Amino acid sequence: MPLTTAVDDPVTAHGPPGAAAGWFDRFYFNAHRGAATPYLLVGAGVYPVEGRADGYAVAVTGATQINLRTATTATATGNTTIGPLSWAVVEPLREWRLRLEPNPSGLAFELHWTARTEPWECRPITLDDGRGQVMTFDHAFQSGRYRGWLEVDGRRTDVTGWTGQRDRSRGRRMATARQGLHLWVQAQFADECVAFLYDLDRSNRPTLLDGAVLGTDGSVDPIVGLGHILAFDECLETTGGRLTLRTERGRRLTLDVDAAASRGGFLGGAGYGGWQGADHGPAHLEHDRWDLRDPELVPRALHYPLTDRLAAFTRHEDGRAERGAGIFEFAHSRSPAYRYRCAPDPR
Repeated sequence: MPLTTAVDDPVTAHGPPGAAAGWFDRFYFNAHRGAATPYLLVGAGVYPVEGRADGYAVAVTGATQINLRTATTATATGNTTIGPLSWAVVEPLREWRLRLEPNPSGLAFELHWTARTEPWECRPITLDDGRGQVMTFDHAFQSGRYRGWLEVDGRRTDVTGWTGQRDRSRGRRMATARQGLHLWVQAQFADECVAFLYDLDRSNRPTLLDGAVLGTDGSVDPIVGLGHILAFDECLETTGGRLTLRTERGRRLTLDVDAAASRGGFLGGAGYGGWQGADHGPAHLEHDRWDLRDPELVPRALHYPLTDRLAAFTRHEDGRAERGAGIFEFAHSRSPAYRYRCAPDPR
């Protein structure tokens, strides 16, 4: 079931004909005001074969990550509600509404996301764990703007003008697939979004590069080459680095990535890595808070290292520089056999 305008809504509890165990339909949104906290991560998924659905909201302030996880049976969701979290597709590929009712986590919001670029639909992604498990899923992402409000511990913030990326995926995938490094970069600038997926295997060979420079004028310029110089410490944290991109239309641009602008964004708090898709019963809600000043709160020590870090970006092209912001998602393998190695600029 590919991602098209006809099926932008998450599937019903029944799912597509012939769906296998583990098949999911998920959405994700991030929302931020430049590179300043707070920023927000929101998502939900339906698992029709198992009859389950779950969702999450994660807010990162200057020193705290607040995590809300909620779950129910898929037949009880009405396809739009999981506990206090609800959503509506106002216009496919153009406008969504996200709502979180007051709850014990201290988070609440009313968000309206409106597209500012065309969506990018990735080629079907196939992952092989090296032990005969091969799974395929569809993936798409799109840049937009927000209006509405976000409330954290009773303090309400107007989010009008915030930017953010939405992400849609359908299919089956494993939590790990013998990857060395995974990146999902969403760099928002005034007139465009630089958006791509990039994976290296444990020999530092590229296995995936899929994305584009998506213009607010509707233009789409696929990314065809990538060089990277990134820094990772022994805890698998990163301060960022430099990405050099070549596009199908011949553009060459460099992104300086400052991933030390904030901390947090650890997706383990959203239930990635085993909680999502599990049986939590018909009406489950849980929440917690992580102190981001804790030196033990690092990707190596977490049960799931995938991190959506709010980052500052500087785009260099033709002697000009422009500052932007967005999400720098990364996951560095914890295998002792893997060491990240930078790659030269693309030709």
